[in-house]
Amino acid sequence: MKKTIHVVCLLLFGTLLSAQTHPQTHQITGRLADNDGKPIAYANVTLYVDTVLVKGTTTGDDGVFSLGCDTGTYNLVVSCVGYERISIRCRAGNLGTVTMNARQLKEVEITASHISEEFDRFVVLPGTEEVEAAGHTLVLLDMLKLPGLKVDVALETVTVDGGAAVLQINGKEVPLRRVSNLRADQIKRVEYINNPGVRYLDRGVAGIINIILKERDEGGHIDAYGQSALTTGFVNSGLSGSYYRGKSEFILGYFLNYRNYDDVPSRQDDSYLSPARTVTRSQTTNSPFRYSDNTLNAEYTYQHDDSTMFSISVRDNFLTRTQDAVGTMNETDNGTLSTQTMHRHSYQKDNMPSVDLFYTHKMAHGRKVELNVVGDYSVNRYDNTQSYTDGTYATTVDGHGYALSGEAVYSRRLAKVELRTGLQYQHNFSENEYTLYHTTSAMTKDNAYLYAEVVGAIGKKVSYSVGTGAKLLNVTDGTDEEHYIRNLSTARLRWRISDGWSVTANTSYIPTLPGLSSLSSVFQQTDDVEGQRGDPDLRPGEALSNNVTLRYDAPKGWYMVAMGGARHQFHPIVSTYDYNPALDLFIRTSHNADLFRNLFANAEVGVNRLWKCLNLSLNASYNSYYSKGSDFSHTRDNLSASFNGQFYWKGFALGAYFTLLPMWSLYGEDYSRREMAQTLYAQYRWNGFTAMIMWLCPFNSEGYRYEHVGLSTIHPYQRFNWTGDNGNMLVLSLRWQMDFGKKYRKSEKTLQNGGYENGIVR
Repeated sequence: MKKTIHVVCLLLFGTLLSAQTHPQTHQITGRLADNDGKPIAYANVTLYVDTVLVKGTTTGDDGVFSLGCDTGTYNLVVSCVGYERISIRCRAGNLGTVTMNARQLKEVEITASHISEEFDRFVVLPGTEEVEAAGHTLVLLDMLKLPGLKVDVALETVTVDGGAAVLQINGKEVPLRRVSNLRADQIKRVEYINNPGVRYLDRGVAGIINIILKERDEGGHIDAYGQSALTTGFVNSGLSGSYYRGKSEFILGYFLNYRNYDDVPSRQDDSYLSPARTVTRSQTTNSPFRYSDNTLNAEYTYQHDDSTMFSISVRDNFLTRTQDAVGTMNETDNGTLSTQTMHRHSYQKDNMPSVDLFYTHKMAHGRKVELNVVGDYSVNRYDNTQSYTDGTYATTVDGHGYALSGEAVYSRRLAKVELRTGLQYQHNFSENEYTLYHTTSAMTKDNAYLYAEVVGAIGKKVSYSVGTGAKLLNVTDGTDEEHYIRNLSTARLRWRISDGWSVTANTSYIPTLPGLSSLSSVFQQTDDVEGQRGDPDLRPGEALSNNVTLRYDAPKGWYMVAMGGARHQFHPIVSTYDYNPALDLFIRTSHNADLFRNLFANAEVGVNRLWKCLNLSLNASYNSYYSKGSDFSHTRDNLSASFNGQFYWKGFALGAYFTLLPMWSLYGEDYSRREMAQTLYAQYRWNGFTAMIMWLCPFNSEGYRYEHVGLSTIHPYQRFNWTGDNGNMLVLSLRWQMDFGKKYRKSEKTLQNGGYENGIVR
């Protein structure tokens, strides 16, 4: 182990030395022009690394400028008497024509999206036509066709390579609703990272989308929106406002998501098999549900100067959810047939206030420090009553707890290398009272994560990132205590083969640590056949992931992305069933299996800005799964495919997304199919007003349909459920936004914290 650490250190030192002792000089060139295309002479053009001035020049009579620079990312600032100041984030290359507006702030005029690739991210400057048509930020993200990024405008979901995405505004992590509230013309650029690096390995994040806003006016911004289905209980709405004055920014918002669905049918066939007891069940159920999710958010930011910023945000979330399932069940228990009516009533209520404190300071020589502290408090109640003709089974849980999270990050940017190091810590306490069982479960989790990363370039065509971290986890329930120490590591290498062609290789090692609920030994009986409990002796799982991506961008907008790889999990944490003779019940328990493996390949072909108004893409994936435990072994293969397209012209945008072949996934002994998504939308934008109509599942009256198959020899099952209210559903969305005031500049926050875990066994 020590030899390995020494070798890694020597390799990193050698890479840094090579990167710093062989500088290469490049050029940033461009041409300044006014709105009529006439050149702007004698304008000041200065180049900065963060806030440190590197060099400057002036434009000639033809408006052309040229600045020598090393490889890296810079801030180019352009100013001229009678014109608005412009700030551009750029690298070496030709910026083309930069248009300056004599009357109001205007960003770089780009008729088509400009996408550049930096060391570890894609930087996108949205095109004028796209911004004009998109209106809605999610529509704009859907148009950009970034590799691995999937946006469902109707469901308001954003994923990267099928995994979770962190959304940020000016570097600060925000909920999806904050991103959806933005107008496309407020966006200066989009930074997209589909390999988040070692910092986010602990969270299992697949990508980061950081939206950098344009400089704002001193004054205010008001946003009001409402979205509702025309035929069923579907409402999303919000009202938010922001006010900028001097060095301060105030934000206040209220958001509501409400559902009241009556048509939620399901059908399931279960078998419970053991030598002593055999049970078969066939159930048909309708499960209407209603929930109300309310969020109130307030935020204050103080921007002392371009390099120092402090912010505090307070958020409170209120969630209530009620579900009533009514159906019939035909059951055969050791040869005895019975038909029973069944009713399940569940109620959930959560209240989780939180406070977020953040501070950042940029220093000379490319140094930056960020500090973040987040506090969460939670009060929750969960009731579940399942009644059959011959008995009633209930669970009632009253819980409360808190989480305190902190993170500190230090980074330093050199000529061709950026060094990053950070420390994350979270203390989580959860206490749950299982009233009907006269049992109280209290658990404490302390999670510390120390990491370091190097991001840089070797020559003109090769970039890399290498990161490693140490995770220390301590979990205690007052009686037993578990300690885990694990390493997390990741590496990325990218080679720009030639114009348009690039290949990227990623590898990562990630331990999977058990959650509080899976460690709880509290037993709960679900009905007269089944019960469940966790396992205090769970060991962490370990995952090794490798993939290679080949990308080609043709000059006319055509592109191709192909990716293949493998994910191996050792000692994965799964749930399986066993028969307990003493209780005469089948018990579902969390435990460690032997192995899980997923081999995958994905290909996407498409075109952007065909005839300057059309985007089209076709995506296909192949997955091969293998899952093995002490008493089971399963394999499954699956081919999935989807189509996506947008047409945009002036203020109009039309879009379509269709799942052609659904994706199936295997984990443990559970095989499940995702929904057959079908979405059509039409949008029109006029000044600050946007109207959209969406058509969900136009060719599927059953709505979103899900299928789950149990492969266990003890508890095989097949279940179908679908949300009929979403079938053939029309949704109307109206949004009104207004801005006023003078110029204001925001800084960036990149820290991410939080995540209270309630530990409830359900």
